[in-house]
Amino acid sequence: MKICVFDTETTSLDKPFCYNVGYVVIDTEDWSTLCARSYVVEQVWHNLPLFQSAYYAEKRPLYVAAMRARTTTMDKFGYICRQMTRDFRNFDVEIAFAFNSSFDEKVFNFNCDWYKCNNPFDTVPIKDIRGFVHSFIVNDDYKAYCERFSLFTDSGNYSTTAETVYKYLFNDDFTEDHTALSDAKIEAEILRQCVAQGANLREEYKALRSIEREEEKTLHIKTAEQVDYYFDYRKIRINKGKTEITLR
Repeated sequence: MKICVFDTETTSLDKPFCYNVGYVVIDTEDWSTLCARSYVVEQVWHNLPLFQSAYYAEKRPLYVAAMRARTTTMDKFGYICRQMTRDFRNFDVEIAFAFNSSFDEKVFNFNCDWYKCNNPFDTVPIKDIRGFVHSFIVNDDYKAYCERFSLFTDSGNYSTTAETVYKYLFNDDFTEDHTALSDAKIEAEILRQCVAQGANLREEYKALRSIEREEEKTLHIKTAEQVDYYFDYRKIRINKGKTEITLR
């Protein structure tokens, strides 16, 4: 089967104007790369105030260097979509994959609507690599790895970002570039590892909202009679106004 793994970089989450698109087309028989493309979106690049509103705006020199080296091409968003459509057709791409695909799908929907161009994913289904990760990579060993290196979300749960997963699988010192083609390549490697663990690319695996981390804490309850009670607990869950405490 031929698949596409893609990534986007945008100016914001609310109005995600895309300034960088990267993708690889892969033959899953031997996991060879048939096509790899990286684009800077001309309309956003030349709108400097808009580009500078991006979270990774400081990476602009990286794109300048890549365009000078001709490893990245600048084009209008409509042309980028047409080229993706041609690649999907020429390589018989059946399925596309992205990490946190709901966002990347939103990016294409928003930008295709804004620029009035055809969406290359209208006829190619998109699957979320996170669902594969949550089903085939996240296990007790993975959680122990996160504990060892303090890899947690802001809310204290286990991190399952592409960067964290790649660190676990391949390289403790890895830092994600947050440029689209580079990220698409590492996400393709993560997907490959999921397949090695038994994942079926045609299946749909649910991406969880978070991987809960049970952390031992102490609950202190003081009664009206001035009696203190202490409980060691792992988690507190509030459901419909009722508080549920899981003791150690």
